[in-house]
Amino acid sequence: MANKRNTKNTTISSTVRPTAREIALRCDVSVATVSRVLNHNNNNNFSVRRELCEKIIKTAKNLGYRPNLAARNLVRQRTHTIAVLGRDTTSGWPTNIYQPMCEAAFRLFQRHKYNICMTAPNMEMDDTELPPWRVDGVIVIQECSPETIDEMERTRLPYVVVNGVGGPSCSTVAPDDIDATQRAMRYLLELGHKRIAYAGPLPKHREHISMSDRRQTYLSELDAAGLEPVSGAEALVKSGLDFLVSAVLKQKATAIVAYDHVVAMKIVHDANILSIKIPGQVSLLCFNDERICDLVVPPLTTVGVPSYKMGEIAAELLLKKIESPEENHPPECIKLQEDLIIRSSTIKPPIDL
Repeated sequence: MANKRNTKNTTISSTVRPTAREIALRCDVSVATVSRVLNHNNNNNFSVRRELCEKIIKTAKNLGYRPNLAARNLVRQRTHTIAVLGRDTTSGWPTNIYQPMCEAAFRLFQRHKYNICMTAPNMEMDDTELPPWRVDGVIVIQECSPETIDEMERTRLPYVVVNGVGGPSCSTVAPDDIDATQRAMRYLLELGHKRIAYAGPLPKHREHISMSDRRQTYLSELDAAGLEPVSGAEALVKSGLDFLVSAVLKQKATAIVAYDHVVAMKIVHDANILSIKIPGQVSLLCFNDERICDLVVPPLTTVGVPSYKMGEIAAELLLKKIESPEENHPPECIKLQEDLIIRSSTIKPPIDL
């Protein structure tokens, strides 16, 4: 019989990682046939009987076979792998805006048959955060090293930065913090608050443009309303107790805008220690509508970052660059509006103040 081989004396060795050769021996076909069936390669009118195709797939599954991506990539122009840089950014306490962003991006990549890798590079050994294997494109979460940006620009590797800045060819997706802070401040002013304090980030917070955008917009909105800021807006919040004593007990602030939900949690906790009632004595509004903001007492009025939408758009931008490289894709800077979510932590100021 054509292509029939005698396998009576063939011994299949047991290996830690099953190979295509093992599958070929068990199914009495060539390694090339196994490869083309498992890779769904139908080029050059290649075909195989349905029964044999099912046998190859079942044998591969029973053996626990997984393709060698490195070897496969040697003969392909594309790897169908996306790298995500910024692992430490996604593992913040207790949750953060980047986790749903990653979920949205990953789902879109997977629908387009891409694998995703996320590494923890040792920057003491190398000055690049890129993985040591080839990838088709990169999503940067907030930031990466300047050396990594330079390498991606130099090699023309497609990449998109979420909530950060990149090089000349880079597209970015970010929330519109200036617009969001304006709307938050105008909401508090419309409630009648005239003594509004600003609680900046914690000392360990990494530098980010949102730090200046939110604080400067807070100051400009007060100036436009003819009001003075509560002193301390330029400082980091090292102690929630000290901040509350200064802003609320001494300077009589009736509302607080907190840089993020982590700072807001400290304020809620320390307000109880000082017997400061939220919102009876002071209203509280914060950025980042994390799940905990709706569970704490009182539930917090927040500015919600459109994390899921950011992830989808970032993935779409990157896929467009990867899958149509022949087209000219000028860098885009996409700003997304944030949601003002009103809950019970903000009310009109006390009448007696």
